Amino acid sequence: MHEPLAAEFTTALRDLAGRVETPFYAYDLRAIERRAAAYRQAFAAGRVFYAIKANPRLRLLEHLRRWGLGVETVSLGEVLRAYHAGFGPAETVLNGPVKTPAELARLKTAGAPVLVADSLLDLKRIAAALPGAEVLLRLNPDLPVDTHPHLATGRGDSQFGVLPAEYPEVFAAGRRLGLRMRGLHVHLGSQLNNPADFAARLEVLEELRPRLGELEVLDLGGGFGLELDPAALAPAMFAAARNYSAELWVEPGRTVVAAAGVLVTRVWGEKHTRRRYLLLDAGMTAILRPVLYGARHPVLPLYESEERARYDLAGPACESGDVLARDVELPVPRVGDALAVLEAGAYGSAMSMNYLDHPRPAEYAWTGSGWEVWRRPERHEDLWAAEPRGAEELD
Repeated sequence: MHEPLAAEFTTALRDLAGRVETPFYAYDLRAIERRAAAYRQAFAAGRVFYAIKANPRLRLLEHLRRWGLGVETVSLGEVLRAYHAGFGPAETVLNGPVKTPAELARLKTAGAPVLVADSLLDLKRIAAALPGAEVLLRLNPDLPVDTHPHLATGRGDSQFGVLPAEYPEVFAAGRRLGLRMRGLHVHLGSQLNNPADFAARLEVLEELRPRLGELEVLDLGGGFGLELDPAALAPAMFAAARNYSAELWVEPGRTVVAAAGVLVTRVWGEKHTRRRYLLLDAGMTAILRPVLYGARHPVLPLYESEERARYDLAGPACESGDVLARDVELPVPRVGDALAVLEAGAYGSAMSMNYLDHPRPAEYAWTGSGWEVWRRPERHEDLWAAEPRGAEELD
């Protein structure tokens, strides 16, 4: 299911690189729409909630809402962002292991989404702040999965969810607390391309079913790798939901937006130590995934040259880990030539940061006829706008 960049988008990207400052993110909106449609079609008999953490741009959320998706959030900020984009509480799921009393009180005013409780303590806090709230209880299936350890949320030693042996009693406790316990939530992790991981999860659910009985909702989360076909995964998931007499919910994130997005950066020099480097104006502050997860992103040159060489691609941070890719064969560039870091539409802009006072990149989306601005270029002055000059005492 991996989709290469469309030729028209690549042409538009080269033109944009000549018009605006780098680094910047760019997205092919039509590719996002196709991926969203693939999940909407495969799970038409259930509900599809886009995981905002993959890419939270407001304009993207507006498009996804128009295409019929809901949203999955993992913080109060994401819930409020979803509401600001036009989603209502019934279209929003709030996940995450920590929901503070102050955050829950804010939701009482703003409107409570469907809440995914992560523990008995979480259930008690929800019941105290939001009596009668709609709740799913998260299951930790205690399974190894084929992904990076930082992305494996369904392992028994992770901090997420309730283990199978304890799950029925904690679920019953939620009902005793007066909550509307609508069903079960289980998420294995991210970047899962091995169908065996999803099959193992369904076995755990089948073993647990006699102790739980019927449910309203079976939420099987996301984590779908870019190579997986949602239509191939859906039948077994719907079968599991039918066993619980439940409606099936899924929460794709990265798989919807990753391949449609690129980070465009410019070459500002070549340097030789014991390795051969290209020095770029984008690095770990613009895209954290390579240093955080060891993620490997393909690189597309937006220039031409007959001579070729192999390079490591280093960013501007004074950190040895600020390397976006290693041993990449590219046409030999001139200073000012642009490169596109591919598969950057998810967890790129969402994780970008202001370390070293680097402004976060601007973001644009190609509609097929022109560019939408999804995020204006951040200015250096924006970085210290919230910091007082001189003494300011707390009241």
